Amino acid sequence: MKKKVLLSLALLTMVVASQVFAQQATPDKLRFIEEKTQGGGYIVQAASNKISGAVVIPETHLGKAVISVNHFVNCTGIISVSIPNSVTRIGLMTFSGCTSLTSITIPASVTHIGANAFNGCTKLSSVTFQKSGISFDSNSTNAFPGDLVAKYKAGGAGTYKRQGDPAKPTWVKDK
Repeated sequence: MKKKVLLSLALLTMVVASQVFAQQATPDKLRFIEEKTQGGGYIVQAASNKISGAVVIPETHLGKAVISVNHFVNCTGIISVSIPNSVTRIGLMTFSGCTSLTSITIPASVTHIGANAFNGCTKLSSVTFQKSGISFDSNSTNAFPGDLVAKYKAGGAGTYKRQGDPAKPTWVKDK
């Protein structure tokens, strides 16, 4: 009886592990949309909100640069995102509702972040900006939870750590 239970548990563990692995952000879990109005390149987005784990966005697709990240809304299983230096824009509400996302690095190539881009990222605890001077939509205070946009505008490039009340956090720049 014990052997059957152990064998069943082992089989169940393998099935669950294979399902989690199958949901990792492989290129087939991403959707690429050709951008024709701003010099070409691709916009990348999640093919579904079932992506989980570490998402690595490729620098190119079919020989053209990936220039914008858009629509990973409510991908609650994403824990990290690697954005390549080819990306210049993070769109409106891009990672909104990604409740497991813990940290992100905004590469120096990014020039604009849309409103609510990281709204609802309740576990986001570290944001690194590799350069100063990123522009935000007019409703920029909602790009990140708490006061991060104001702190970034005042402090510039660097790593900011989340502190205080999870519902209304404050951000402190690492020294």
